[in-house]
Amino acid sequence: MSLRPIRAILYGLGSVGRVTTKYLKEKDVEVVAAYVRTIEGKDFSAPELQGVEICQPNVPFEKFGADIVVMTHCTHLADLYEPAVKAAKAGLDVVTIAEDAFEPFYIDHETPVARELDAIFRSHGKTLVSVGVQDTFWYAQPLSFLASVQKIDRLIGRNICDLGAFGTVGGHGEQIGITREEFYARGYDAPHGHRGIFEVALRPLVRALGLDIKSTKTVNEPVIAERDMPNAKTDRPIKAGTTCGFMERVVFELEGGIVAEGQFIMQHLPDGATAFNEWIVEGVPSMNLRTDNFLGDVITPASLVNRVRDTLDAEPGFLSVDQLPQARYFPSLARRNG
Repeated sequence: MSLRPIRAILYGLGSVGRVTTKYLKEKDVEVVAAYVRTIEGKDFSAPELQGVEICQPNVPFEKFGADIVVMTHCTHLADLYEPAVKAAKAGLDVVTIAEDAFEPFYIDHETPVARELDAIFRSHGKTLVSVGVQDTFWYAQPLSFLASVQKIDRLIGRNICDLGAFGTVGGHGEQIGITREEFYARGYDAPHGHRGIFEVALRPLVRALGLDIKSTKTVNEPVIAERDMPNAKTDRPIKAGTTCGFMERVVFELEGGIVAEGQFIMQHLPDGATAFNEWIVEGVPSMNLRTDNFLGDVITPASLVNRVRDTLDAEPGFLSVDQLPQARYFPSLARRNG
């Protein structure tokens, strides 16, 4: 049987983009180009970048004869829009980890952008889909877990993200090391202006369960340190009784009185603690499913790479993961000729 490699372009070459490049190559994908905002002063000598042409956004995609663009550069639809449209017009599919794109079509201020992207990708016969941690741990995992449940009263998804892994760059420093009262007085409990990560991620799961959302509530809450945290990588020291992070909580009231809740917790972890992901169901039976040592910097690019073939084989348009086959592990991404 004759096989040919998939040809991929990376868009975004931060830490996730570099690991993604490495993982793609390990699964027999030919990475032909990587796009970055700036080249000056950057080091592109890493082994995984050998043979990869480093480009800035003004370079057209068409010159590379690629099959797909793998986008790791953004969170929000506004930042995804321009390069995604450029890819569709170049005849390329797009798979991304942009969190706001995980559920395209629920009604909010970003819906018109999502619908425009859908129309553009359909008109060019190409696919745009967002995957990552949400796809595997917040959709596929709980959907399988709940297959053993007779009755759901309440479903809680909880994910701990270690802010210490990002250093001061991603540390949300203004919200760290302050009192509970200061957190609320400064308005940090108010929802952000963009889509909440669990608010987006829960929707495909709820839809797959065949349930309708009756109401939604989103709020941010402080996470308080129980003891001093002298080893935390922060601009402001974290003392006992001050904030070491915050929780974005979304609560859906579903039909039949069922409640689905997502808790995304971004915090500096105490010494010895690790990030984890957990699902808790209250019902018949009541039980939990927990993943410790939750290595998001590995899980995110691995989940992205394992969705490349599914994206290439999908129907055109701006899709959600419940429109793809069940996520799975691929030992290789090479494809049959023809």
